[in-house]
Amino acid sequence: MGMRDYCQWGEASLPYDGKDQLVTLLSRWGQGARALHAELAQYAPLLVQLEAELWAELEEGFPGMWHYEVVEQLGWVIANWIVHHDGVPPSRAWVTATLLQLAGTFFSRAPPADWPELRAVLLCYSADLPAVLLPA
Repeated sequence: MGMRDYCQWGEASLPYDGKDQLVTLLSRWGQGARALHAELAQYAPLLVQLEAELWAELEEGFPGMWHYEVVEQLGWVIANWIVHHDGVPPSRAWVTATLLQLAGTFFSRAPPADWPELRAVLLCYSADLPAVLLPA
């Protein structure tokens, strides 16, 4: 959904697909809809694993809607990358770093007492986590 939202409301203002359109996200991608969705789907296990690990550290419930605020936003930024890089997909390292940033921002609304444990989970995925996200 985030990828389609980018097409509808993003800065590029370009349609996802369409026979009457000269330039679309799919034409920029150049590999077809199945390949584009496979590109996104490869990150589903990482999203689910990260969500479960972070959830386990919370004393209270999630501080928002993970799907809307993290998962869909990740689809948006991947679409933005593809558009601005001539159809080349982002690297797994870039997607992981972006996901960690989105997750850190999302969990910054959790009670500060939970931040050290949440940050520890994020650091398991990357030692390059910005210090401003969930300070220890």
